[in-house]
Amino acid sequence: MRYLPLAPAENQALLDVIGVKSPEDLLCGIPEPLRLKKPLNLPQSSSELDVLRQLEEMAGQNTKFSSRFLGAGAYAHFVPSAIDMLTSRQEWFTAYTPYQPEISQGTLQHIFEYQTLICDLTGLDVSNASMYDGGTACVEAALLAVRVQKKKNTILVSSGLHPHYQEVISTNIAPHDGLKLVRVELKDGVTDLEDLKAKLTQDVACFLAGYPNFLGCIEDTAAISAVTKPAGALLVSVTQESMSLGWLEAPGKSGADMACGEAMSFGNSTSFGGPFLGYLAVKDGHKREMPGRIVGQTQDLNGKRGFVLTLASREQHIRRDKATSNICSNQALVALRANIFLQLAGPEGLKGLAMQNAAKAQYLQSKLIETGKFETVFAAPYFNEFVLRYKGSANVLHEACLARGILPGLLLDQYYKSLADCMLWCATELNTKQEIDELAAFVASMKA
Repeated sequence: MRYLPLAPAENQALLDVIGVKSPEDLLCGIPEPLRLKKPLNLPQSSSELDVLRQLEEMAGQNTKFSSRFLGAGAYAHFVPSAIDMLTSRQEWFTAYTPYQPEISQGTLQHIFEYQTLICDLTGLDVSNASMYDGGTACVEAALLAVRVQKKKNTILVSSGLHPHYQEVISTNIAPHDGLKLVRVELKDGVTDLEDLKAKLTQDVACFLAGYPNFLGCIEDTAAISAVTKPAGALLVSVTQESMSLGWLEAPGKSGADMACGEAMSFGNSTSFGGPFLGYLAVKDGHKREMPGRIVGQTQDLNGKRGFVLTLASREQHIRRDKATSNICSNQALVALRANIFLQLAGPEGLKGLAMQNAAKAQYLQSKLIETGKFETVFAAPYFNEFVLRYKGSANVLHEACLARGILPGLLLDQYYKSLADCMLWCATELNTKQEIDELAAFVASMKA
């Protein structure tokens, strides 16, 4: 908050009303040893202009890149100014849980619209009111599958799933006695179907696969479904780059039982790593096991359209030990941005943006290959990310790009030992032809 309107006398009046002598008395519930015994290291007073200048000086220490080619779960896309304008209206600055429909129709409506859009994109029947991020959405999908698939306690994940998502799943299922997490190997950048078949035992509740996966490769959801369904396991499609859903077949239409992932690409900026926007969509038969809240459309006594919380796990608020989940949330403001973005774009606009991403990535790959310094690693189709192996030290190239003011692709050896000197490159609609050509020229000038 940039401006605090209360004067000291007004602050004291508030304390008098609640019967407290000083603000410090409000901290009585915190043990004395845990309290800070000295003032914060801040100037006692300063003008607003001086504070702004100091903050600008601090911000100037951040590295500014002339171009960015890094994705790997957080993607830079254009955010129309209309989104900031609309979401900054005071109507949206409300408590995030709309318990009272009589005074929350606007919030309930935009959440309902968001859910509808997610269902359209994923080809599934029901979406909840958004979640923290892609990683926790994976956790919720896996635990939902375990609840639905009674007496099954094994969760399979493709090794192509985002490594951070895999860590979040592992951390969150650890407290659940009896649950097991098993990884399925890759072959040529996508899930090894033979290894998947071998690990699809009778106690497997679900299998999670990226779409596209962490390496940018587009998994064949229909082929995977043909393997998981006969074994009685649910297929969970995980999309970390939601812009791809404007280009690819909806996962629900190609065999997925659930779809989850990260939707921050719709109207939200990367902002030093957040906020993110997880989503989860399922078939109608699984809706009562969904975590969080589901907004529904209804009619009032006069036949007028209205919106209400149709399904909500009340135990999340009053009986946490009985809750479906304790990490889900309504993320309403971030979901509102996605809602506005998707409605501004429309079906054809989203498809056009996705086409730009795919075309820019193809051009980027071709220009890097032309330098003679890279070679392709996988033959699988991709959307806006791909892996190339550098014919030299990828670490040296990475540091050289950073020094040049270019944010390069991700070094993959930290996640996959077999991909030494390999980099995961990304291009979005924000990357211009000039930026790509300048990157290629710089790489070509590098000494072997």
